Amino acid sequence: MGLFTSGSKASPKLNWEPLKNEGTSGVLRHTYRTKVPGGWLLSASDADGMGLTFLPDPNHEWDGNSLE
Repeated sequence: MGLFTSGSKASPKLNWEPLKNEGTSGVLRHTYRTKVPGGWLLSASDADGMGLTFLPDPNHEWDGNSLE
């Protein structure tokens, strides 16, 4: 299996959930999260690039909202 192949039906899946972005000053940003062991994997992208980070949350308590 190569780096950019889709895998088989038995391959693991990441179920990405979109998050809303507010206050981005007109910049279109896409942010997603998926549950992984020990927390969340977050993906954020805009016209300039993308980033990926891990957010520790062992019990998956984060509801996806920012603190106000």
